[in-house]
Amino acid sequence: MLKKMSTKDLKVGMFVADVGRAWFNHPWATKKRLLTEESEIRELIDYGISEVFIDTDRSKTSAQIAEGKASAAGGRKPFKPVAGTVGPLRGSSARPSEPPASAAAEIVSALETELPKAAKAYGKALDTSKALIAACYMNKRIEVSEVQENVDELVESVSRNQDALSALIKLRRFDDYTYTHCLNVSVLSISTGKALGLSQEDLRILGMGTMFHDLGKTRVPSYILNKPGKLTDDEFVIMKSHAALSEEIIREQKLDVDERAIQVARFHHERLDGSGYPDHLKGDEIPRLATICGLSDVYDALTSDRVYHKGMLPHDALKFIYGLRGTHFEPTWVDRFVQSVGIYPPGSVVAMNSGHIAVVIEVVHTSLLNPIVKIVADPKGQILPRPKLVDLSSQTEGAGWAISKVIPPSEAGFEPSYYFNLKDLPK
Repeated sequence: MLKKMSTKDLKVGMFVADVGRAWFNHPWATKKRLLTEESEIRELIDYGISEVFIDTDRSKTSAQIAEGKASAAGGRKPFKPVAGTVGPLRGSSARPSEPPASAAAEIVSALETELPKAAKAYGKALDTSKALIAACYMNKRIEVSEVQENVDELVESVSRNQDALSALIKLRRFDDYTYTHCLNVSVLSISTGKALGLSQEDLRILGMGTMFHDLGKTRVPSYILNKPGKLTDDEFVIMKSHAALSEEIIREQKLDVDERAIQVARFHHERLDGSGYPDHLKGDEIPRLATICGLSDVYDALTSDRVYHKGMLPHDALKFIYGLRGTHFEPTWVDRFVQSVGIYPPGSVVAMNSGHIAVVIEVVHTSLLNPIVKIVADPKGQILPRPKLVDLSSQTEGAGWAISKVIPPSEAGFEPSYYFNLKDLPK
């Protein structure tokens, strides 16, 4: 049962169901939390939040909180085997030889419903991205209306389901970074902006800015763009010029683009500590939309296969970005970017603590380590005839299950997209 309560009257053990603020305006990474420390209450009060909604059914007593802390200190509770099943479990007493039946298997995923629509929108936007870059190389007029139409479709898709378009980036193995990077950054930025509570208009502006953010690279010599080794000082100066050149292209053509979108293009390499370029902006001088683009740009660059390096696995890229907290990016922005993208994006292949192999189907944004997965292979690597859907964040379905490691797609031995009921990926 939901009940509005003054933050001054909150007690440890209460479950906050909603802080009543957009993500930009509260101190936590999520809007809901079981209060286990007095400091969490103080955070809300210090942030100027006077009232929240609590869920009395999910609240706990002080004894239950203490028991939970003790359990956490000792590790996850061992899995209770289903009657009639046997099988060893690393670090626990038992584990069923087959995954338990999951209530989530009855649910038609909203992500899977949106994926075909998202694939269509992505495919059209990819064609536009190619035409956009080709126009810059040939010094032809950019068709802004086509770009805006595609961005609008991306925003609409993200509004229906935050993760569908992001899943396509993971599911489809792109082989031309030149054409896909701006689009991928646009998708990631729009998804992050949606999670952060940006308005539809802000999302459209962010989408346009990110589609244009690397146009300046068309004026950077290819031998610098694709150089496998470290750039010389002179080469790096030329490379860094691309951000300002992106703005220059937009202004040269007098494109009908919002000024904030132009700022995204120019400032996406600016960093919190002033170490970025081209203008060495610091802190609040950097537009927030440019910061979202900057985070997405780094993430896509790290996770993409390039001429000179193999892309990182998503969770490794997020670890790298997390290391930039407080220097390159505001810590809160990094935390919320991670919250949006998910540690295990849809399409990730993972090994469970039981030895089973699973494909991540959906991110649970309030429990990033516990996504919804499909168990697709047994511990011996045999593909299951009927994969089972398990919500790792559910206390009943996910009890005892945990992801132990991520498996590179090249080592999976199967195509993860098969498990999303998606017939066609954008070419």
